[in-house]
Amino acid sequence: MHKFITDFFNTNHQALELLFIAYRRHKARDGVYARQLFDKFKAGMQEHIGWEENLLLPALESANRKSFPTDKARAEHQQVMQQINWIEGLLDKGVDTSQDDLSLEYMLNDHFENDEFNLYPVCDRVLSDDDTAKILMAIY
Repeated sequence: MHKFITDFFNTNHQALELLFIAYRRHKARDGVYARQLFDKFKAGMQEHIGWEENLLLPALESANRKSFPTDKARAEHQQVMQQINWIEGLLDKGVDTSQDDLSLEYMLNDHFENDEFNLYPVCDRVLSDDDTAKILMAIY
């Protein structure tokens, strides 16, 4: 079994996680830089979730409808993005986001864990090399 999807998307998770950690680390010292980090993190999460929503989940649904609960994944994506947008709104107003950041951290941990141990392994098991190539064509 190839682990290409798992390896590729896990690497993307790590990059997003590092951006979020750096944002939180720099909030007290350099608010402008922290905001730039947050904006990059948000853009990266939008792209990442877009890949999952528009490429991985439809490919799974086409390959084998019963292989993964795609509705649950989509609902999780929506919750994560709502929290990110909420934090962005608070940052725009200059409001402390510490508690909201912590809530997002927990959401991200759950999301990344669900992806890494459920979604991606199912993709690697169910999708053909041609399906994976089509996903890569759309990403690049």
